[in-house]
Amino acid sequence: MYYSNLSLVRGENYIREPVQIYKTGSRDKKHWIVQTGRRFYNFNKKYFINIWAILFLLTIFLNFYLFQPIKWSSFKAIFQKDYVTSTTFISVLIFGLSFFLINDLILAKLTFAGRIRTNTNKKISVIEWIKLHSITFFIRSITPFSIGSEPYVIWWLKKQGVPLRQGSAIVSALTISWFIAQGVITWPSFISLHIQNSWTSTASELKYYWMIVVGLIVDAISSLFVFTISYCKRIHYLIALVKYKFSKFFNLTVLLTIEELKRKYLENKSFKREFKRIFFDLTTLRTVTVFTIQNVLNYSLFALLANAIKGDNHFLTHFDIINISTTSNNFVPTPGSEGSIQFTIEKMHSLTNNPLTSSSQTQTEGSSSENGTQEIIFLWRWFQKYQPLLLSSIFLSGYSFYKVLKESVKKIYLKTTVSPISNALYSVNNFLAVPV
Repeated sequence: MYYSNLSLVRGENYIREPVQIYKTGSRDKKHWIVQTGRRFYNFNKKYFINIWAILFLLTIFLNFYLFQPIKWSSFKAIFQKDYVTSTTFISVLIFGLSFFLINDLILAKLTFAGRIRTNTNKKISVIEWIKLHSITFFIRSITPFSIGSEPYVIWWLKKQGVPLRQGSAIVSALTISWFIAQGVITWPSFISLHIQNSWTSTASELKYYWMIVVGLIVDAISSLFVFTISYCKRIHYLIALVKYKFSKFFNLTVLLTIEELKRKYLENKSFKREFKRIFFDLTTLRTVTVFTIQNVLNYSLFALLANAIKGDNHFLTHFDIINISTTSNNFVPTPGSEGSIQFTIEKMHSLTNNPLTSSSQTQTEGSSSENGTQEIIFLWRWFQKYQPLLLSSIFLSGYSFYKVLKESVKKIYLKTTVSPISNALYSVNNFLAVPV
């Protein structure tokens, strides 16, 4: 609370009233103030975290109780089957258990190779890399469209000493590289199934074929959209203009005028120059290669599980099916694609002439075949999604507990090391301090 002495202005007599003044220093740039009538609402980081926590709990509920709940009884029943003793299944099981370490930690770290090292001399610790990939995987798993991790990556890069504009360009380059790597292996699989004439002509299933085609097209359009946003400065200006109109309509605080927005986005070419420097580089080719290897390992895990459980040799067919199913399902707005990816995989099997059944199975074994399909999908999702999500949650919980414990011990140590005389002097100074 501050007081304004208005009686000193131009010698005029004004009633001295308490006036609430909100400072607009650099510290308050982290807050955005929304004005509704006479009231001000401060939405700072604390409120954002609370809102995010509520959405997270809601997402977890939808994920495990509504879309497609995990049947733990099925998980236990899988290891009571005869095929679990085979060498093939045990080998695939070992690969699945180490999948998160190989695919989401080691290879994910390589996607940043050659980018951060050239921008800052700060050496990043192993624990920081584990934090980055665990948190990003966690966020992707519990958000619709698997989005939400990009802002965290930008914040993490800034924390490592990378400027904000540079970090945004790096994240844009990584996102586009991911789409390119996905298209590099998905469209050949789609064309391969057509060349082999593997698509069924059943009228009742034909609608799902077109749904998958639309999904592939949407994925391609999404990659072009991300590239356009990153490269075209007019898109940045249009987004800022929409935000400006929105703020004016709802009487929100407007920091820049339209002319200033034009100068910032249309005349300023620094972001475009930074993006071109980062994206059009040999490092991007290496990043695309690493992302391609990640996708190949992901889809190979499913194909190997199908071969081990069903005992067939249709590795490439299973690889093509899971490849197309995953890419065409990317636009479905469920957390981690839970529920929708299982549906898409099953429809892909029904659309091909080589369904997920063993050649030795007969029509009377239809129920057993369906159970086998569910087992393959469940195990693949376990190694690819559920196990990493569980490990990430355990790591984040343990690390958070460690940080809280460390801060508590530090406070206790400081409290015990401060002498009584110093503590008394501090209290007196604090009491005599006059607010400015």
